[in-house]
Amino acid sequence: MSYSQFIFTQLDPLSPKNVALISFDVPDSKVNVFSEQMLVELKEVLDRIVKDPGMKGVIFTSAKSDNFIAGADIKTIKSLQNDSPSKSYLASQFGKEIFDKIAALPIPTVAAVHGKCLGGGTEFILACRYRIASNAPATTIGAPEVKLGFIPGWAGTVRLPKLIGLQSALALILRGNEIDGKKAWRLNLVDECVDKEKLIDRAKEIILGKKARQHKQTFRNMLQRFLLEKNPFGRALIYKQAYKDVWRETKGKYPAHIEALKLVIKNFSRPVDKAYEAESNIFAHLATSTVSRNLVDIWLAQTESKKPPAHTGAVPTIKTVGVLGAGIMGAGIAQAAAFAGYKVVLKDIEQKFVDQGIKKISRLFDNLVTRHKISDDQRNKMFTAIKGTVNYEDMQDCDLIIEAVLEDMKVKSEVLSLCEVTSKKQVIFATNTSSLSVNELAKPSNHPDRVVGIHFFNPVHKMPLVEIVKGEKTSAETLAAAQAFALKLGKTTVITGDAPGFVVNRILTPYLREALILLEQGVPPELIERAATTFGMPMGPFTLLDEIGLDIGAKVMHVLHAAFGERLSPPSLLNQLASSKLLGRKGGEGIYDYDDKGRRRQFNPDILAAIKAPPNKKYISEVQDRLFLIMLNEATRCLDENIITEPSQLDLALIYGIGFPPYRGGILRYADSVGIKIVHQKLAFLSTVAGENYAPTNTILEKVASDSNFYS
Repeated sequence: MSYSQFIFTQLDPLSPKNVALISFDVPDSKVNVFSEQMLVELKEVLDRIVKDPGMKGVIFTSAKSDNFIAGADIKTIKSLQNDSPSKSYLASQFGKEIFDKIAALPIPTVAAVHGKCLGGGTEFILACRYRIASNAPATTIGAPEVKLGFIPGWAGTVRLPKLIGLQSALALILRGNEIDGKKAWRLNLVDECVDKEKLIDRAKEIILGKKARQHKQTFRNMLQRFLLEKNPFGRALIYKQAYKDVWRETKGKYPAHIEALKLVIKNFSRPVDKAYEAESNIFAHLATSTVSRNLVDIWLAQTESKKPPAHTGAVPTIKTVGVLGAGIMGAGIAQAAAFAGYKVVLKDIEQKFVDQGIKKISRLFDNLVTRHKISDDQRNKMFTAIKGTVNYEDMQDCDLIIEAVLEDMKVKSEVLSLCEVTSKKQVIFATNTSSLSVNELAKPSNHPDRVVGIHFFNPVHKMPLVEIVKGEKTSAETLAAAQAFALKLGKTTVITGDAPGFVVNRILTPYLREALILLEQGVPPELIERAATTFGMPMGPFTLLDEIGLDIGAKVMHVLHAAFGERLSPPSLLNQLASSKLLGRKGGEGIYDYDDKGRRRQFNPDILAAIKAPPNKKYISEVQDRLFLIMLNEATRCLDENIITEPSQLDLALIYGIGFPPYRGGILRYADSVGIKIVHQKLAFLSTVAGENYAPTNTILEKVASDSNFYS
């Protein structure tokens, strides 16, 4: 067969049992994705099958080792976004036309799924008469389109609810989650779940008449589905509850979720042709929206961030990871490394600290078992891969050592020297510092080329970003090894230069500082918090400060003050908080008060009493400008200083590092959307009323002069 995207064979071609095996295999790609070319070739394959009178059935599978079809080609979607909605509408209709050809085949069709089957891949298997999935961990099925700001566009909103029920379909479509083969079988999304090695044989048996072992629904489930889904009143109840859940999650900032909900409910009772038309229209509208463009750009930036830095030598292989310091960060890093399959040595200065760290790790693994993310056997295997110690000699076989000790250069330098003395290998030494210099740390090292920053955020198991910090002498091979390690942990990485605060803390600090200054000036704290959350931040700046820890926040701000001068001087209120020994949530008292279980109660009355300025109410938009334009100014300084060079990577760092609202695309995309000239005018005005910190930077001035944006 000459088609580039497929491998076409016929099982038993000389016997009456003539079954075709069609394997998806996009050339020069690790994953199969639906492009326009692939759909055209699939249409030709289907036409050929229709013309073969001896064909008894068709099995669709993948030639890739760990994916079936990962969805539509995102670059194709990006090109559609740059065109008119009519092009997106036609693309949606064309996909339906192809998949309808599969559904209309007069012979049995079986999708034999192993690996990722997402988005358009899920819509494809829905068009097949039967679906079987492997029970391997690599197999996941889902409809993640809302995460990119649009909806399933190839009849997914029509076929999925009819197959698995309205409520189950809404759960998949609105959350965008992936489920494994076993759960897909329990939902009746697939007809059978088998070992990977049996997929093709079972698919062939099903085509030749042997029934699939479908999961039997309970009478209660069938009755509930009938009562709720088969009448308009029940569907109205489903819609009402789902709408509440969606609004709570999205606050109306992500229109695809609401539109998907409305469409699925309405399409459930529509004629197929009307349902198809409605789906294509809404898909086209959403796919070309600003929100979807921003979300797709974030996805592309994340893909770009996975590319290793250019290097000529061999990248060191990491098998055993050492972690110095068994506190919150050290324990979190050790647990994440063990979860990713590494052997781990966790060291602290006293056995009691080691024991405390091991207990933290145990609780993290137990929580994964409780949430059904791993089995008891997996938990035990991962947990026993961690060795606690108080001796440096136990770390001599580590390939990578990450320090998470006190934020003190002298202490960090001492542990680096001791590791170099005891190590038997050319160990990579990484610092988890949030603000100290990687270059300074590398100076006393005998191998400064093997010193690098790997900056995790707290809590490690929840925060998705890791900053990989390149010192002046860090080798490209060390940098690539550090990035590969973080990627294996499932983190999103950005590579930054060495400067105080790197990128995330450097840009976050002025935002938090400005919130404290506004509070000092009499602006109500609840207004400041609301200004941030209505902008799209996951929490207000004071909630975030308490979560970080006021002691840590003060330390970082003092480091940045020493590096950058008065524009980042700690507000007097922060110094007052530090002198009062208020720690934030971990200490039970900070800007907020907390109960014994760490639940927030109210603004700390002692803090409010310390504010001497009279009440100073402002419009939310004014407060937002104060908070986010100061952040923008600092972001442009990071670009000026080449701490990070690509706007997309800077925006990615803020989205995954501080929760900057993804629908806005990042601080630099936000500036582009407002308009650089308007941003300049606002900064110039604020510099006269709120301080020179707001004076437009050289980058802003240059872009105004050249009438350009951060993104082309």
